[in-house]
Formats: sequence, structure tokens, C-alpha cells
Amino acid sequence: MTEAPRAKKKFACVKFMREARARITAETADMTIDERIEWFNSKRYSDPALEELATRMRQSTQAEPTDSRDD
Repeated sequence: MTEAPRAKKKFACVKFMREARARITAETADMTIDERIEWFNSKRYSDPALEELATRMRQSTQAEPTDSRDD
């Protein structure tokens, strides 16, 4: 039995992810936790769906902490 030839990739997802992670790590290496949070919160995205997710995350991290044991 022979293997079917693989299609040429148009986008190398793993390579892209690793490069992005390395870039973010380099940019934030000398930052405190609070500075990193500020850095991530200051980013804006060109994709409307990603921007909506980022906006919701910023709002949820700024909300008052709740104690779920009060239910």
C-alpha cells in the first residue's frame, strides 16, 4: 500500500505559533506581571472576532472578584 502524496501547505501554523511566541517572549522578558498584563491589554487586533474576544477578556479581568461560595 502506498501513501497518498501530501498537499503543499499554504500556511505553516506551528511555525507561525512558535515565531509569535518567541517574539512575545522577547518583548515581555524584562516586564513584571503587571507590566505584561498592561502590555497584553494594550494590543489591538485587525480581526473583528479577535478584537471582540480581547475586549471581553479585558472587561472580565477588570471586574470585581466574586466569591462563588456566597451562592
